[in-house]
Amino acid sequence: MSSAKVGDTIPDATLQTIPWDPSLEDGKACGAPMKVNTHKEWKGKKIVVVAVPGAFTPTCHVKHLPEFVQRAGEFKQKGYEVYIIAANDVFVMSAWGRTEGGKDGLQFASDVNLDFSRGLGATLDLSGAGFGERTARYALIANDLKITYFAVEEGSSEVNVSSASTVLGKL
Repeated sequence: MSSAKVGDTIPDATLQTIPWDPSLEDGKACGAPMKVNTHKEWKGKKIVVVAVPGAFTPTCHVKHLPEFVQRAGEFKQKGYEVYIIAANDVFVMSAWGRTEGGKDGLQFASDVNLDFSRGLGATLDLSGAGFGERTARYALIANDLKITYFAVEEGSSEVNVSSASTVLGKL
């Protein structure tokens, strides 16, 4: 059950990302991780956060991410930066973004310690399936650190309230 709500301030957490660089194109370089403090880096900005339980997993990979990749330009036109986050490490998130064509308009970030998602009350225990604690599947819109939309999917394989079309409709 999530505890965050519209009007709340987003959690002050540090994510990790590997910014796109042409040296990453052929997959032979790993890139350099960069820390992103949500309160410092996102202050004064319009941000969309899309959380998935895991990179390269069936629902996340096939049903959830593709629409965000296809529609990344629409978010950018509306002035939003989009972060795709999961509990996977930063190198896995970077590889997922590169292999799926998400290098332009999307940031793939790691919430490996779940500081951001736990701060929202949006984690998922998949220990029974051998995956441990993960980010729940959710979407969040923030404007200058204030939540303007936040919804968590009821089931880990559902993509409704966190789909690109739903989120675009809330901007």
